[in-house]
Amino acid sequence: MPRVLLVDDHPPMRRVLRGMLEDAGMEVVGEAADGLEGVAQAEAVRPDVVLMDWRMPRLDGVQATASIRSHLPEVQVVVFSSAEGAGMGVIARQAGASAFVAKGASAELVCAAVLAAWGRPPPLQAPLDST
Repeated sequence: MPRVLLVDDHPPMRRVLRGMLEDAGMEVVGEAADGLEGVAQAEAVRPDVVLMDWRMPRLDGVQATASIRSHLPEVQVVVFSSAEGAGMGVIARQAGASAFVAKGASAELVCAAVLAAWGRPPPLQAPLDST
């Protein structure tokens, strides 16, 4: 399972994300409260995937994503934000993110995005009623 770094400026959100990821069997290797700290943590712990908030103090998620991807191209980033809009995913991808996920997304979708960024998408599940 992937080693994940959480970067979000709200401690309660980090706790929720940690719980989601750990419940799915992923290892959370660090947390950061802003983009600058996120870049430093990524360099220190070398996670497989960073789950990155979009809007944060000192350095926003897009700038932090671009910095991480330029210095650590093997580290994948999933941008995670309450800011939604048609262009958000495009901006995140231009910065080097593997995916953009809305904060209102289900735990399954967040975990699936992290796994897909890591290069191992979750197995497809057959519908309960396949008739």
